[in-house]
Amino acid sequence: MDYLGIGPVLTTSTKPDAARALGLDAVATLRRRTTLPCVGIGGITQRNARSVWATALDGLAVVSAICDAPDPRGATMVLKSSRP
Repeated sequence: MDYLGIGPVLTTSTKPDAARALGLDAVATLRRRTTLPCVGIGGITQRNARSVWATALDGLAVVSAICDAPDPRGATMVLKSSRP
């Protein structure tokens, strides 16, 4: 299955050489311009996941929000439950 990765959505510390953050408005605009499934990546945390989901993405790719959490399973469940 083909899909598009859109990012970095927000500022990220995971990849110091990442491009400048697109921001939520730009992500939403890009999402509306394709019928392919889209996954957002970059700077996504438990605190902002609901706002990122609101851009109509089909999925979120996260690293630090799970790997740096004291309870990775719990962090995953919070991220998953933040989807409207």
